[in-house]
Amino acid sequence: MLGDSECREIFVDAYDGASIFAQIYEPSPATDPDPAAATILILDGIGCSGWAFRRIIPALAQHHRVVLMHYRGHGRSPNPPRPWHLGISDCADDAAAVIDQICSDKIHSSKVISNKVHSNKVIVIGFSMGFQVALELYRRHRSKVAALISLAGPAGRVLSTFQGTGVFAQGLPLLRAAMRHAHDLTERVWRKVLPSQWVLDVGLATQINAGRIDAEDFTFYLNQMAAMNPELFFELLQHAARHCADDLLPRVDIPTMVMAGAKDTFVPLPTMRRVAFAIPQAQWIVLDEASHALPAEFPEEVTRRVLAFVDDLPAPG
Repeated sequence: MLGDSECREIFVDAYDGASIFAQIYEPSPATDPDPAAATILILDGIGCSGWAFRRIIPALAQHHRVVLMHYRGHGRSPNPPRPWHLGISDCADDAAAVIDQICSDKIHSSKVISNKVHSNKVIVIGFSMGFQVALELYRRHRSKVAALISLAGPAGRVLSTFQGTGVFAQGLPLLRAAMRHAHDLTERVWRKVLPSQWVLDVGLATQINAGRIDAEDFTFYLNQMAAMNPELFFELLQHAARHCADDLLPRVDIPTMVMAGAKDTFVPLPTMRRVAFAIPQAQWIVLDEASHALPAEFPEEVTRRVLAFVDDLPAPG
């Protein structure tokens, strides 16, 4: 996965004592990296810890420093302390702590390249729910964000448009209540069912462009989900369903790119179009054959678009 890039792994202490894991991919010295290259922070979707970026990170890291953060309770980040602090704002504050750490690292590590835009700013890519986190990061820690990129990422209330109905959003509180009363059973079923062939087949047939994604990649995603605490997953999902940053969109005054899949049934194209058109001067890109999993389905195209966007960013002034 890493190709010619180098990878460091760190744990960052969050404001409340939670531990956040992050991977930092650096261009190999053999590639003669640009000393003015940018730092790119990837904020993944719910339940994800980099699966959709497995083929994108190596390409981006040939040119720029890339940081992949695991949310609380995701991947190698341990579950947060109870009572769980696991809202979109918590994830945004965790991202700010990671940015502070990696920017501090620049002072102490000769291997770390500088940031193109500003010494304490990063370019933030938000995939799916990750763009909600990116918007809250911009709202709460504006001085740390140089530019925003949405990959199939809405501004909020995503379950209200899932599959063209709000039924899932309406039933989510009941589902969470049932899980709390049958926690052990729920966890056993969760870990058994999610990685099953049946779920794989349904996902490939209904939610993604099966002709553009490897079954291995989707299996990797299902295994990541199965490793999570299901109660934690649905807690964060409910926060994402309630969260909305529509009020912020007209006030976004940094370079922004919004990329959507025309065949996305999770965040439909009209929803993504409204996000793009609400942000002043945002670049609007549609991949005609992509679903919600567009980074995994079209890694070369997404990489090309991201690199072009980053290269066009203004030099620090």
